[in-house]
Amino acid sequence: MLSPHCHMMPMEWPVNGLHWQDLLVDSPECAMPDEASAWRVSSLLLDELSMRSWPPDVVFWSSLGSAYSGAGKWQLALWALLEAPRAAHLEPNVVSYSSAMTACERVSLWEMVLNLLVEAEQLPEKANAFSYSSAIVACGQVESGWQRALALWSQMISASQPSPNVVAFNATLTALERATCWQLACSLLEQFEDQTRSNLPLTPDALSYSAVATACPWPLGLWWLLRAREKRELKAGPGPWSCLARKMGHDRAWQEALQLLSGPIEGDRLGEVWCSVMWAMEVSGFTSEPPFRVRRDRVHQSKEFSLLDFIVTRVPRGDLSALLATVKRFAGEKEWLKVAGGSKARLLQAVLRPGDRILELGCFVGFSALLMVQRLRRLGGGGKVITCEVNAVSAFVARELIRWAGAEAEIEVRVGLAGDWIATGQLGVPDVVILDHRGARYHEDLLALEPMREHARIIADNVLSPGAPLFLNFVDERYAIAIHEVDEFLRARADWDFFTDPCSQCLVSSWALQLKLIGCVGAAV
Repeated sequence: MLSPHCHMMPMEWPVNGLHWQDLLVDSPECAMPDEASAWRVSSLLLDELSMRSWPPDVVFWSSLGSAYSGAGKWQLALWALLEAPRAAHLEPNVVSYSSAMTACERVSLWEMVLNLLVEAEQLPEKANAFSYSSAIVACGQVESGWQRALALWSQMISASQPSPNVVAFNATLTALERATCWQLACSLLEQFEDQTRSNLPLTPDALSYSAVATACPWPLGLWWLLRAREKRELKAGPGPWSCLARKMGHDRAWQEALQLLSGPIEGDRLGEVWCSVMWAMEVSGFTSEPPFRVRRDRVHQSKEFSLLDFIVTRVPRGDLSALLATVKRFAGEKEWLKVAGGSKARLLQAVLRPGDRILELGCFVGFSALLMVQRLRRLGGGGKVITCEVNAVSAFVARELIRWAGAEAEIEVRVGLAGDWIATGQLGVPDVVILDHRGARYHEDLLALEPMREHARIIADNVLSPGAPLFLNFVDERYAIAIHEVDEFLRARADWDFFTDPCSQCLVSSWALQLKLIGCVGAAV
């Protein structure tokens, strides 16, 4: 059996009374890692164990498998969770199987998840509720999987073990919501609202109501949330109301979405709902700005407003080059900003061509968008940047900076989730797509963009740090890609930018990508 580093692993190590946790004290390279590099640190630890002839136990293999799972490396996760322990004469337990199912569920391998669930049912301790939850989530990710998800939930209800929990319940509701089976979702929620009727100790939570509110036509979704509030089953948090506002936006019911701001939401959380309300207004054709007390919230987003004040007091209006230089100066002298400076900026500008139509997912304060406009102007003018930003306050600051730079005719800032804007079909056909929002969403949004971006060049930022492991699994053997190792702006930390050009032949094979990942362990830790 090959290890992740492609050399033979000694599986029968002598027991000497020491444990693998002791190595953490002796290995400076294994200091607490961030999520993006956890699997690399675990691989280093595995090699260290091999050299010291210390035997890993089931707990270690489970931890290693979970690290691989979190990185989207489901093959390595299955090896660590199931194959390696068996080769070392250790029997995987139900936790190992649950982790293996989660690894496969994260990359939408629902059939493999179901096969693992069948194997877990043969264990002495049987599959637990988390195992069933992984299976239900995996089934809900495919178009026709909701029937299987509902059948698994029914199996949990009818059997004495495992005991149904709210995680599996919400996964079932989400599967029904994705399949637009809102009548079934409503029926299921109604059944478990009344615990005396369901005979189960299960109380729906905010995620339960969010799933049903999103699945239903918005008037019915509003009814559900108001009903839950009256029964005091729903706290005054923003989650369900934000989901409802987004649903209203898809139906162009922006006036009704606007009225949600006067609802029972805690004052310090109102800004989260306002982001969804702004999306509902803008997708309906109404440009909006956050209310004064939200947009000047100097407690929660003081950095962005400090930047705005810094710019308008030092940069002449309309001077784009001076504005970009001053943003970098602010990041160096005042507060660091996660913007595309240095080698990232050079790569971003190098891929542009005259007249490019650019779609950027993740605007922040608009620095990258302005950087691309500067390059387009130097190429002769023309082109346009559409940039999406989920945070309404960041979008407000970006718009102010874009106006100050005199680039409002060339950049359009859209407030809302990238996935919501993609679903509307209002983003046009881009020549360049920039992924710079949330790494966990890269693969889903890129998949949603595929029908409209057949000939587009794609750049994905922050692939190594903070990381986009599911995206790595998605593009592997699917796209012709080039990997650019770049430095994080004003940080002694390496990062990766992925670039794909439909006309390029720069294919990185699966094994080449794996070796490249392993080779960057030292840079990432």
